Amino acid sequence: MGYPERLAHLGLESLQIRRLKCDILLCYKVIHCKVVIHDLDFLVFSVCCVTRRPKYKLFKHHSNVNACKYFYTSRICDVWNSLHDLVVDAASVTAIRRLLDRVDLVKYCS
Repeated sequence: MGYPERLAHLGLESLQIRRLKCDILLCYKVIHCKVVIHDLDFLVFSVCCVTRRPKYKLFKHHSNVNACKYFYTSRICDVWNSLHDLVVDAASVTAIRRLLDRVDLVKYCS
């Protein structure tokens, strides 16, 4: 029995999906001041005012070095910016966890 079959049999999500959900939860906690980060440039918000939610849209820095391309802040920007407003504006951490269970995150896993 292969990995996908075992996951389906046990009713579990893949490790990539679980890691991605943890990354999104950390991003939510940093943005909503649930976790204190002392570096002010950890997550940079976009200054573009044409977007649907300029308050929570993250800016993705361009990088030519692979070490920087796969760093947390570069990795989470596309996922976070594509989430629905209901997920991003969740009232609590438990609420965003419930909402993330309804989101299809498979397209962000390689």
